[in-house]
Amino acid sequence: MNTGKLLQVEGLKVYFPVRSERLFAKTRWLKAVDGVSFEVAERETLGIVGESGCGKSTLGRALLRLVPVTGGRIMFDGHDLLTLNEKAMRPLRRQLQIIFQDPLASLDPRMTVGNIIDEPLSSLLPNLHRSERLKRIREAMRRVGLLPNQINRYAHEFSGGQAQRIGIARALVVEPRLMVCDEPVSSLDVSIKSQVINLLQDLQAQFGLSLVFIAHDLASVRHIAERVVVLYLGRVMEVADRDSIYLAPRHPYTQMLIAAVPIPDPTVSRKHKLDVVRGELPSPLDPPTGCPFRTRCLYAIERCAAERPELRPVGKSQVACHRAEEISTPSRENNGG
Repeated sequence: MNTGKLLQVEGLKVYFPVRSERLFAKTRWLKAVDGVSFEVAERETLGIVGESGCGKSTLGRALLRLVPVTGGRIMFDGHDLLTLNEKAMRPLRRQLQIIFQDPLASLDPRMTVGNIIDEPLSSLLPNLHRSERLKRIREAMRRVGLLPNQINRYAHEFSGGQAQRIGIARALVVEPRLMVCDEPVSSLDVSIKSQVINLLQDLQAQFGLSLVFIAHDLASVRHIAERVVVLYLGRVMEVADRDSIYLAPRHPYTQMLIAAVPIPDPTVSRKHKLDVVRGELPSPLDPPTGCPFRTRCLYAIERCAAERPELRPVGKSQVACHRAEEISTPSRENNGG
């Protein structure tokens, strides 16, 4: 049961300057995250979904202050993280950990498994005796399904799924309260994906973790997240519980993501039709005026170009769409999805 708000994000902005090679040209700003707000309760998993280039990974890194933040607030357990200097932030680092998308690329090939998992312990808990650190390392390996005799092997000797388990052990060993999972299964085979998701759910139950689970597809998120934030060009399009998002999507962009989820039964798949959204993702350097999704939306009207829609309640969702009440919400449940 959720016992309170562990993380509160308000109006978070992450802008990157893009300088032109032309002399005296003005600096342009890439708005990777543009006014995002959400909450994560203790022991809750919040899913964040969207296409590549929508700002998901930047958002995840911003939560841990791994990239500079332009504006907004990040409240973690009563601490405003953006007001803390690095010295004040350091005690909170062990409570905030991240699992990266590419397990092999995120692990140092020159380090053994034991050294990889030991790195955060040595950095964040320097007073631990070596024997205690070794005990924690072995215990973390055991909890993620690795064998103790693998402690002196190197990351490249493992499969992608095993390497991701090393990354999870590395994050878990300092006993965090919140883990940001940045597309942790996107590079894995389907069968391995389910194993890693099940592992994260088991660890969450054992340690009372809160998770921010980032993914580009709603299929992965539905199996682990309790609530879902749909992100597009750095802005929140829809927020709802997972069943409402999946069975009754209110925003046209959410419907597009739902339509992209494969249905195992080919007969059902042929019958299952949602509106097709046209076009490609616009450049974040030159986003559309008003609603950022309007250039691809079949429901766009003049108001969508002139006025930026704000999140508002529609049904069981919070939706940033002027015409959300008029848009049908086709259910995959009725189609066998």
